[in-house]
Amino acid sequence: MDRVAPPELALPGDRIGYHGPEIEVEAVLVLMDYLEDVAVDGYDLLVLHHPPEVEPPIPYLTVHSNWDVADGGACDALADALGLDVESFLDPDTGVGRICRADLSLEELLERTGVLNPETLRVVNPREYVDRVAVVSGFGLSDKSLIMRAWSEGVSAYLSGDLTHGPAILGRNMDLTLIDAGHHATEMPGLHRLREVIEDFGVMAELLDTGTPWSEYRAAYI
Repeated sequence: MDRVAPPELALPGDRIGYHGPEIEVEAVLVLMDYLEDVAVDGYDLLVLHHPPEVEPPIPYLTVHSNWDVADGGACDALADALGLDVESFLDPDTGVGRICRADLSLEELLERTGVLNPETLRVVNPREYVDRVAVVSGFGLSDKSLIMRAWSEGVSAYLSGDLTHGPAILGRNMDLTLIDAGHHATEMPGLHRLREVIEDFGVMAELLDTGTPWSEYRAAYI
């Protein structure tokens, strides 16, 4: 795994790596998040994308930002799922994100997000046409510096997850189209690819989609 998601690519402070004794691995369960109600019997190893909030009962390997930025990793998997051709890094210093050629109407791009099965789509500054799109798996719209970089690179639209109020206002003032397809939805292509990579090692690997950690309700007004 260190060859496909080199530890040195991880962002500072990211809690990646293996936790457990030396073991023989025949069966792996891939998870975005470890939850205590997940049945892990029958697996030798958990491969987690997010560092766990509670300690799993069996050995685990966390591949997080090092998988996001790796060649062929989560950001590339997101671009591939959307049918976009990667031309460069969004942030060359860290490897976070990809800038892609698009030549699409916004409506066509939003239709392509259907493969991600997003719960909702939130769009700031809708426009008719997008020629270049920046994509980041997961957290990208929470980071104002990445929004600034996308704008400085002249992209038409920036697609990721985790949009909050302040970054949305920043994007609106820059006239940059922001598309929030959700943290979970934009990470899943990378999880599917991670399972495939593990199987290529000759190890049985299963992916369990743990979903988003909340439920959404529409407010009722009286």
